[in-house]
Amino acid sequence: MQAEYIIKQIKSVCGLDVTETATPDIVPDGGVLCDRENDITVFTVVCDGKTYSFKLQGSTIYQEMMAALARVYVLAVISNSPKNPICEFLRGTGGVPHGVHVGKSDYFVFAVYSAAGNSNVTDYLMTMADECDFVADMADGITALCKETGNDADYRSAGEFAAVLKENLSEEIKEQVKIGVGGVAHGVSELPKYYAYAKAALVGGAEFDPLSDIYSYKEYALIKSLSALTAADKERYVKTVLDRSYREVLSDAELMTAADAFIKHSLNISEASRHMYVHRNTLIYRLDKIERLTGLNIRNFNDAMTFRIACLVYKML
Repeated sequence: MQAEYIIKQIKSVCGLDVTETATPDIVPDGGVLCDRENDITVFTVVCDGKTYSFKLQGSTIYQEMMAALARVYVLAVISNSPKNPICEFLRGTGGVPHGVHVGKSDYFVFAVYSAAGNSNVTDYLMTMADECDFVADMADGITALCKETGNDADYRSAGEFAAVLKENLSEEIKEQVKIGVGGVAHGVSELPKYYAYAKAALVGGAEFDPLSDIYSYKEYALIKSLSALTAADKERYVKTVLDRSYREVLSDAELMTAADAFIKHSLNISEASRHMYVHRNTLIYRLDKIERLTGLNIRNFNDAMTFRIACLVYKML
């Protein structure tokens, strides 16, 4: 997406036909390389921590001069400018970037945080992004990802995609991340709003539940509403829903881990036990114990949601 934007800007302003190319092994300090053997001129720029390389056909002094001028333009207007067009658009302080088609496609919107604060996450997301996706380094260790869902989306929800994305980042580039899930934006014009949701979920969710790695704005909105309750109302609600033995359940790490994994994996015992690396009978035993102590059978969807909300309220006490 960024390379395409740069090419369009160069063609529009400088009138040059350039194409993206592989970065040469050795580039002069000036960032322009005349390759007379292949009759091309290559120049490089760095945008959002990533190096982009572009080529012009020809290797005369004229092409070298044009490449140098194009490079200066890009560095001045795009790379060195704090107003990166995609970043400004997603922050809500700029318009839709030039060349972006404003259609009715749906997008999953995420804010991905890496404590390491390096460019590995941004680079990986740019590599996996499709043509219509948006990826931008938003600073402070956060990368925005707006993934077009398409008509044949492989993932049923943004949360499901976030779980797969986290696993891929962990396995392929060894990065531990936290992901804020903004939800599904209906069209490019909604991306700034849903990115704001994703960042709010990331920041607020991580503060509320630091042990989790994926935070949904929908749940964060619920947390904000519940936080308005008085302490007495919160205590009364938890006691009513979970019975008098609620402290025994909520202070038991094994029981809470079992409940969290079971709910997170759509009340599927096989999936939850596999991700917990425990035998399914062990998980069943723990779910039975939760039911015995609280009166809630979280194999049942309604009871599972009641239990989940009660746990959220308890964390606020």
